[in-house]
Amino acid sequence: MNALLYVAIWLSLALLALGELARSRPARTWARGASFIGWLLLVAHVLLAFEVVHGWQHSSALEATAQQTREIYGLDWGGGLYVNYAFLALWAGELWRWDAPAPSPARRLLWRGMVLILVSNGAIVFAVGWRRFLGGLITLALLWAWVRATRRAGAA
Repeated sequence: MNALLYVAIWLSLALLALGELARSRPARTWARGASFIGWLLLVAHVLLAFEVVHGWQHSSALEATAQQTREIYGLDWGGGLYVNYAFLALWAGELWRWDAPAPSPARRLLWRGMVLILVSNGAIVFAVGWRRFLGGLITLALLWAWVRATRRAGAA
């Protein structure tokens, strides 16, 4: 069951990056589907973590988040758990507004900033071994997608 927990999050992040890479392309009809499946896998990851790791105890998840943050950053803070909840909601909002007119620069910056912070922390800083490399590749794919999208928007 723990393996499924990790498979869900890594596939989720890969599909997020794939959706962002394809989002700015003219033929992007499948990009929203990839991103949506990635979001569903993130939801599955959260539910599995609460079931398998935390026994449905929110206090356990808060403490584990605080401990990990303390070990990495020296800060005893479990609020990162709430940041992850906000990320779930923000990603759902991005899916909801996928075909809306171009987002405001502030909304685009909020989305990209939150994704960059959460993915780089979760997939690089808090990861171990070969998963850091995978996290780096996913982060680079996201950055490349956003650079391309910004260039295309500037050329239009």
